[in-house]
Amino acid sequence: MDGSGHLESETTEDMAVVRREMVKKTLSRHLAPNTAMGLTHFVIDYSLYAASIAGVLFLEPLWAKILLSLYAGIKIANLGTLGHDAAHGNLVASPKLNTFLGVLAFLPGVYNWQMWKYDHHHVHHPNTNGAHEDSWVPFTKAQFDNLPVWRQWLERLYRSSWGLGLAPYYIIERWSHVKLLPLPFLPKRFRASAWAYLTLNIAFTGAFLAALIAAPAYSSTSSVTAVVLGFVVPFYIWMTLFSFTVYVQHTHKRIPWFAGSVDRKTAVPQEVLSLHLDFPPVIKKLMHNVYEHGAHHANVRIPFHRLPAAQTELNAIYGDEAVVQKFSFRWLHETLRDCRLYDYDNHRWLDFNGTPTSSEAVSAAQHEAIRKFGPGTRFVPQA
Repeated sequence: MDGSGHLESETTEDMAVVRREMVKKTLSRHLAPNTAMGLTHFVIDYSLYAASIAGVLFLEPLWAKILLSLYAGIKIANLGTLGHDAAHGNLVASPKLNTFLGVLAFLPGVYNWQMWKYDHHHVHHPNTNGAHEDSWVPFTKAQFDNLPVWRQWLERLYRSSWGLGLAPYYIIERWSHVKLLPLPFLPKRFRASAWAYLTLNIAFTGAFLAALIAAPAYSSTSSVTAVVLGFVVPFYIWMTLFSFTVYVQHTHKRIPWFAGSVDRKTAVPQEVLSLHLDFPPVIKKLMHNVYEHGAHHANVRIPFHRLPAAQTELNAIYGDEAVVQKFSFRWLHETLRDCRLYDYDNHRWLDFNGTPTSSEAVSAAQHEAIRKFGPGTRFVPQA
């Protein structure tokens, strides 16, 4: 009240704590899962996915087969969103039913249920936008320069401004590393379960591919057409959509990344490290509100059908600090073009030449909050 710097600092600190409590209290009203709604969306999405594969096998026109193949990939992505909700315990009220539905939802996308839960729950959420292994973590200029030439060119492909590297990035760098095989980085307490779910993945995918290869025995579709349009293309579309989703959820010129530990609850809350990518309402519903991502990071127990209302309230609380972006292909092109490397010391994006392409992503108030609230949890793998 007297204008002194000390009192002003205490007020800033108090306001950060008050806002954290306000967020928790405001969003708590959105937490209850709706079993009927969750089951309905699950059944509809699985049925449409199955119908798309049936169309690939039994419809005659090639153009119809191709369209349904693309649509099958979209439905795998929809099922992935529902599986994500189930993993957080939000799709339905029953924990056992959430597990059952979540495992089934991830099978068409060839995701290991246990690997997903470890990577998403134990790595991504506690350490959002950190320099540990996660999706779309940017290299520094020095790290990029030290890469072999072939790996530099691969990084250039991944971050192509035309989006050509979205699926290759996710297949090579993420799915094969952390979403399927129980590699040594996985803590021992999760390995037995992960191997069991991998066995299930192999059995399901093997049976599915066998049925596609046998297509000439029960349809007029060749084995090659059935495998390419029934599995390869849908999987590639799913990888493209998922890679796009995890990229845009945490990549924006106003969103910082951190090489060290930082308090992600009060100093720089997870919700301001997450983008609210605004689509037309019909797209939001078709994609199960997956781009209202700040509200999800603010409270992971909010079901997908409650995210729009929760995000609206969250944006009102944060005001100008909320990172909201209307989607356009121009914005995506410019983001992929400009957000390639990251200067963790000055918190700004760089191009591959090291030229800054953004202003500093950490505000003066956030710098002060980081100083006051100190370090947060830094990712350390546990055996």
